Amino acid sequence: MKKFSIIIPTYNQLPLLKRALESVLHQQDADYEVIVTDDSDNEDIATYIQSIGNQSVKYFYHKSTGRAADNWNFGLSKAEGQYVIVMHHDEAMASSNHLSLMAQALTDADVAIADIEVMNGGKQSSRWLSHLTRKLCCKHPECLFLQNAIGPTACIAFKRDQLQSFNPNLKWLVDIEWYYRLLKGKRVTICKRCKIQSTHGHAEQISQQLDIMQAFSQDKAIICQTHGNAVRLMLWLYEHLILGTKRLLRRI
Repeated sequence: MKKFSIIIPTYNQLPLLKRALESVLHQQDADYEVIVTDDSDNEDIATYIQSIGNQSVKYFYHKSTGRAADNWNFGLSKAEGQYVIVMHHDEAMASSNHLSLMAQALTDADVAIADIEVMNGGKQSSRWLSHLTRKLCCKHPECLFLQNAIGPTACIAFKRDQLQSFNPNLKWLVDIEWYYRLLKGKRVTICKRCKIQSTHGHAEQISQQLDIMQAFSQDKAIICQTHGNAVRLMLWLYEHLILGTKRLLRRI
């Protein structure tokens, strides 16, 4: 059994996939398998994976269903490692000792959370609010519905026996709802020395393609039905404080 299963779901963006994959292949003192699940509408990524000839990198084609999370869950179903990370093609590990540090962090925890660097247009953006709220969200994961203090999915590594599938019916809050289930009642640690670089603003970024208000409304109904009062207040606050403010600013 490999120590880590790194799942990279991808769609078309070969340059981003290369960067994500290279950040894993450069890991030192790490035992891992990389699972690339590809629902692209061309063969560029399949051809590239074949060309590198690395037995640690496993390629799986996934016929697109129109729901991104189906491809993510397909990758999770292939994981065989002791620990699992879901790293989208627009994310990358910032250092070559990321996996070894995360393995240490998981010795006495079910879930480990790395820090994040957001890159937008080649510039690094600050996530200071996340640092102030992250510990609170680890203890009370329902707070994540008000503020995503974690970042992208690659910031989380978890023991495979704690695996949770994504809810493919969700769109805007699919990662947050997944975090909520992963963290609730678990032993969670924060690995401050680990960082994930996340690239924002590219054409295939899911949040660039959504009608956020419509997606939130649909997700809210599903999540409230599933989790009930445990998350209802946070969703109400998010809708009226965060989304309400964004609507107001757009009118100014």
